[in-house]
Amino acid sequence: MHSRAAEESFTEMLTRLLLFLAVGVTLVSPAFALELERVVLVQRHGVRPPTSSNADLARYAAAPWPAWPVPPGELTSHGEATVRLMGESLLAVYRAKGLLPSAGCPAAGEVVVWADGTDQRTRRSGEVLAAALAPGCGVKVGWAPSEPRDPIFGGSDEAACRIDGEKGRAAILRAAGPGGLETPAGRAALARLQTILAPTACDGGAGMCFSGPDTVVAGPKGPKARGPMFTASSLAEDLLLEYAQGMPAADVGWGRAASAAEIAEVMAVHERATDLMRRNRYFTARAGAPMARLVLAALSGEAGPHSGEAVRLLALAGHDTNLSLMAGVFGLDWTLAGEPDATAPATALAFELWSDKGALFVRPVIYWETLEQLRALTPARAASQPLRFADCASGPLGTCPLRTLRRHVEALIPPGCGAGEISSWAGVGPGHP
Repeated sequence: MHSRAAEESFTEMLTRLLLFLAVGVTLVSPAFALELERVVLVQRHGVRPPTSSNADLARYAAAPWPAWPVPPGELTSHGEATVRLMGESLLAVYRAKGLLPSAGCPAAGEVVVWADGTDQRTRRSGEVLAAALAPGCGVKVGWAPSEPRDPIFGGSDEAACRIDGEKGRAAILRAAGPGGLETPAGRAALARLQTILAPTACDGGAGMCFSGPDTVVAGPKGPKARGPMFTASSLAEDLLLEYAQGMPAADVGWGRAASAAEIAEVMAVHERATDLMRRNRYFTARAGAPMARLVLAALSGEAGPHSGEAVRLLALAGHDTNLSLMAGVFGLDWTLAGEPDATAPATALAFELWSDKGALFVRPVIYWETLEQLRALTPARAASQPLRFADCASGPLGTCPLRTLRRHVEALIPPGCGAGEISSWAGVGPGHP
């Protein structure tokens, strides 16, 4: 027979597990009761065409690229729908957790959406996200002028954030590990991409032959990565975007990458290139400093143009680069089972602030839409997965105490880097042109 103590131990473990996985107003165990206080979201824009024109892309492929319904880099109407699906998913989650009202509109100033003003795709994604998070409530979206680039999304030009070319090069090589820049999976993906883009290019045919070594050189403004992997990285994602847009099979990779499985075969080269960024904390600590400081300020309720005591949800409408930078700064890593892109369109990284009798803890969560979901817009709810900070999971249910998280991030970021720039657009109003 089992002892009563053993039964109680099993019951306690089961209770903790079920409550960790469940969505509720509070997370409860015999030891603590957590209530959700604030959330900061960092979201990638929705589906878009390549940022280069078809004429510029022509040199890489043997055949003409498919036509898109909008100019290069702009959000498509289908891309808007991918953001809307994510926003509605987040609304359902945070209504259930008590952060947002179960009906009606949040109080004025409780939901703030700030977008990268440089691109139409981020501005429009911010507008769609705001409408989904607070339907019918008229939440305005703010953004800075396109020039100079908003440091929250584009990084800082401050001397304290300067990336030294040689140190940056060494950091990339450390991130790559003892096997070097290339991986067997990356090489296989590059070979597969060659057969899709330009099958005869390496024998003198049309298009580009992706051959030669990958290298990193130290430049005056930081390291420069060169070689076939880095060139092909964005081209692989261009094929994923064709699929996610819902293009006919004959137009996705010229009919040679018409399924999700075929897209996954080439995306390893993209994931390797972006992984080198996420694992390079020398670079992410400098390039991501302004946004990381804003995340911490907003979680703490510090007064600022995008944060404050009243702000319960701050959403930052940016790019996949911003997700990767925050992963690096905060020590986060994730893979999404069966998905070829860890930062696919509309993916959102959430920093949740939970309180327990005055003690504050941060819980990171990644929200994503599967590749098939991006294409078909079904099912109507995104998937989610709790994450853990690499160097801090000492709080309840693997959370990190806010004070500890701030201390770790501030120790990583060079003193002064990005410290004065999160308030630089204090006078810029919603929807700034």
